[in-house]
Amino acid sequence: MENKIKGNKLLQILKKYGYYAMAFVLVLGITLAIVFSAVPSPNMDEETPPTDTTPIVFSLPVNSPNVIKWYSDSELMFNDTLKQWESHMAVDLTSDSSDVFAVLGGVVTDVENSYEYGTVITITHEDGFVSKYSSLNETTEVTISDKVEAGDKIGTMSASASNEQLSGEHLHFELFKDGEKVDPANYLTLSDK
Repeated sequence: MENKIKGNKLLQILKKYGYYAMAFVLVLGITLAIVFSAVPSPNMDEETPPTDTTPIVFSLPVNSPNVIKWYSDSELMFNDTLKQWESHMAVDLTSDSSDVFAVLGGVVTDVENSYEYGTVITITHEDGFVSKYSSLNETTEVTISDKVEAGDKIGTMSASASNEQLSGEHLHFELFKDGEKVDPANYLTLSDK
C-alpha cells in the first residue's frame, strides 16, 4: 500500500510539474543548437602557414674573440677599475682586430655616448632578442633606424667605458631575450683569453 501511495505522489508531481520540465529541456536544446550553429567550424581544407623552424644562428661580434670577463649573474666578479666586487651581466671580448659586427640582422634602435659605458649601440632583432655593444669608439658605422644584417660592421672597440678602463680596448657585449639579460655564451662560440 505504501508503494502505491508513493507512486501516486510521484505521478501527481509529474502531472503538475512535468510540463515545466519538458519546456525547460526544449528551451535548453534550442539554445544549445543556436550557440553551436553560430560557432564556425574549422575548415580542414584551409592550409595553415608553415612554422619557421630554422634555428637562429648568431654571428660573432668580433673576429676570433677572446673572453677577458665572462657573464655572471650569480657570482660576484672583481672590477679592477672600480676596485669593487660586482655582478657582470655581459661578456667582455678582445680580438686582434678592433672591428665590431652585428650578431644578428635587425634595426639599430639606439646609438649613445655614456660616461660609464662609452659609445653604445643597441640593435633590436626578431624573436625578442636585443644586442648591446659598449666601449666602442665614438665614430660608428651605423645610426639610429639603420637596418643591419648579421656580420655587418657597426663600429670598433675602444677603452671608452670608464667603468672598465683597465681592461683596455675591448667590447662589452650584452644580450637580452624578451627584455631579460641572458648569457651571450649560450648563443655564441667563445673561448678564454
